[in-house]
Amino acid sequence: MPHIVLENIDNTRKAFDAVSRFAEKTENGILKVMEKYINDKEQSVLVDSLAIENGVNQNFFIQLSSKKSSLTVRLLPLTDPEKTKGVKSIMAMVEKQIKDTDENITYGKNNLEDFLIH
Repeated sequence: MPHIVLENIDNTRKAFDAVSRFAEKTENGILKVMEKYINDKEQSVLVDSLAIENGVNQNFFIQLSSKKSSLTVRLLPLTDPEKTKGVKSIMAMVEKQIKDTDENITYGKNNLEDFLIH
C-alpha cells in the first residue's frame, strides 16, 4: 500500500488546513482533490480525490492520520483504487502541500520516493 510518513508534525488540524483543492491536467487525464473532512477529535483527515487516466475514473480517499510527532499519508483501504501513477501523484501533491507549511517537517518511511516533490 503506498504511503508517506511526515516527521516533526503533531497537528492533524494543521495538515487539514494545508490541503487545498486542485485540478491538474496531465497528458493522460486529470488529477483532482475535491473535498476534505476531519473527524471530531481532529486525529484523522480524509481527502476526497479523483484520478482520471486514459479514460478510467477512480474516486478514492487519502487518509491523513497522526501518531505522536508524525503524520501518515496513505490510501483509505475501503476505497482501495488501482495504484496508478496518477493516484500516487495525487498522494505526493497532498503531502507536498502539508510539508510546505513548516520547514521542520521531514520525510520518514515511504514507498513513493519516485513521486515525492522535493
